[in-house]
Amino acid sequence: MYSDNFSTTLDPETLSPQTLYRGLYVRIARKLKVDPSYVSRVARGERRSEPVESALRSEIEQINKKLGAGLSSRSKTPSAQVAAKRLRFFVTRNRDWVRKEWLQQSCADHNLKQIKLSNQRRLAPLMPIVDEALRAMKFSLKEMSQTTMKAAHQHGLARRTQGYSFTTLLEEYNLIRRCVYTLAEENARHLDPHLLVHDLGQIGEVLDLQMQTALRAFTGEA
Repeated sequence: MYSDNFSTTLDPETLSPQTLYRGLYVRIARKLKVDPSYVSRVARGERRSEPVESALRSEIEQINKKLGAGLSSRSKTPSAQVAAKRLRFFVTRNRDWVRKEWLQQSCADHNLKQIKLSNQRRLAPLMPIVDEALRAMKFSLKEMSQTTMKAAHQHGLARRTQGYSFTTLLEEYNLIRRCVYTLAEENARHLDPHLLVHDLGQIGEVLDLQMQTALRAFTGEA
């Protein structure tokens, strides 16, 4: 029997990320009648499931609202120590690692390596996309959907002239996702474990929006 101490009637003054995120996967698993480990794999990007992803987004939105209510009577300025443990700041500090890892995976991918580009041209759109994603992570899902993804748009335009296909264009975003998830997994002890699920969900949402923007530019729809 899984334990789940989550309460929807907690006093805002007692709210904490630890309390609100406890049992997140178990709650969703019970609701959808699946195994919590499957929910965990979907959250990490290892599996795709629209019902699970939708449930994760819904839960995270509710948690964000509760955290906002709890913060209303306290200081909203996070300490440097807490901020440093968020995924967005950790990826920023490890930009060089992301860049090298992404290039290595791109050159090893069967389809991507068929596209003959110099490393410089292959890498050119990468960090603008990553930086754009990191900036958008601080927005709500609604705000994200209204944000102009300029770097992703330029990426789609560039790849159209460089011999990419739909598949190879989208695979570049999958590689970004994989690099970020690998970085988070290998350095989990340096990150806030109670906010990591939220942060991974946020960057996943941004990358999905960027993929859509890049694809529209690639097909000439925008």
